[in-house]
Amino acid sequence: MDALRPATLGVTLPAVYDDYAAQLFDFHHSMLVDEVRTTSFLRAIAQQVQPGDVVVDIGAGTGVLSLFAVLAGAGKVYAIEQGPMAEVAGEIVKRNDLGDRIEIINEWSYEATLPERADVLVTETIGNIGFEEGILAWVTDARKRLLKPGARIVPSAISMMVAATESSHDYAEIGRLRRPLYEFDFTPLADLASHTMLWTDFSPVSLVTRPATVVDIDLSTTRQVDIEGTVTLRARRDALVHGLGCWFVAEIAPGISISNEPPTKAPSWNQGFLPLPEPVSVSKGDLLPVEIRSDGDGARWGWSLGVGEPAELTWTQPTAPPGPAPRVAY
Repeated sequence: MDALRPATLGVTLPAVYDDYAAQLFDFHHSMLVDEVRTTSFLRAIAQQVQPGDVVVDIGAGTGVLSLFAVLAGAGKVYAIEQGPMAEVAGEIVKRNDLGDRIEIINEWSYEATLPERADVLVTETIGNIGFEEGILAWVTDARKRLLKPGARIVPSAISMMVAATESSHDYAEIGRLRRPLYEFDFTPLADLASHTMLWTDFSPVSLVTRPATVVDIDLSTTRQVDIEGTVTLRARRDALVHGLGCWFVAEIAPGISISNEPPTKAPSWNQGFLPLPEPVSVSKGDLLPVEIRSDGDGARWGWSLGVGEPAELTWTQPTAPPGPAPRVAY
């Protein structure tokens, strides 16, 4: 049994197990085995990549989209992935004897330079609400520096959908912390949660309004730097609204689209829940103006739901640089 004991048993300093590798595996495994996601991108890449094309893959992860590009006939693929996963992707490329066709670049894409401009950009940096993994910033920068004029982009367009939601289950712990716990006031933690984008799986019955498009961006042509949109929703029934439910619809190639609308058929994505500081009672027919904004890198979000009069935008705390943000519920 001694052989099974950790070699660091003699360490006296406090230590905590680093589960980053496990999280990284879970994240990329969930995407690889999501057949809706992978087959949709396979079809789109087969349609958009032509024999001999130069392709750049931003946020390459395991390199699966780069492998698809080679299947479609790409002459050269530059797979950009920052961090430990780049080494894994490199080993996958070697195991498949494609080192002469796929070059792994271990950098953030906005720091990378290429020896040639690409005919096609592929990227699956699509977050639960479309933009929070920084896809707008990645693509805008790539169009300026890494792509040929008129390059094909997969996905070509992303829309962000929004609906007012009655989500007592998702809001329960926030509400619980509004009350004294062990006779102490923990409301600052509740305030943090109510100003933070959360992940969940909505049931269609939780939607108080019909979904509407609040942001619609053509990644091939847009000059937008930031993400912003407004829309007015109409309550379909009397309800207690706890927040906004958000998800995406992405056109990844002409005639090929993918979405995580509830109930999602693409299990590697959830939906986003943007909670209100306090639930709001609405009646059937009420008009609910919505405003949503974000920096282009998707790291900072604000939202409002005005009932009767506009509400102030509530900004989240800045998050880490775009990368493998969790797509599963916290």
